[in-house]
Amino acid sequence: MKKNILIMFSAAMVIVLAFTACGGGAEVKPSVKNVTFAEKLDENYQAVNPKTQFTPTDIVYVSVDIAGRPKTGILNGKFFYGDQLITEATVDFSSVNSGVLFSIGEDTYAGFSLSPTQPWPVSKDYRLELYLDSSKVGSYPYEVVQ
Repeated sequence: MKKNILIMFSAAMVIVLAFTACGGGAEVKPSVKNVTFAEKLDENYQAVNPKTQFTPTDIVYVSVDIAGRPKTGILNGKFFYGDQLITEATVDFSSVNSGVLFSIGEDTYAGFSLSPTQPWPVSKDYRLELYLDSSKVGSYPYEVVQ
């Protein structure tokens, strides 16, 4: 009997420590750790061959590293050429991480891509603007070269 109580107490302590390490189970507002332009993205949306210069016919890939596993929040990426909005895309964390019960030390990666319908004009005046829950996180420049 004492052995069973000790096992149950140990299991309870592990669960308490796990929730403490995760912030006590409280919802934490998502935050962007890193934004990386790349040649392509892997199956987990992590950057493969990072770069910030693309040719006029390249697909522009972007990997966004979000701290932890947020259960709510909206990540919006907007691609611009000068002041002209090219396109935008949105990631809803409630659907991305819906199956995650709890996680320790893992991040969430979101991926965006921009495919040309015609060759991109050569310019240094391209950027991606990121928004978390309608608040601007930052502006990330890239360029199109010959």
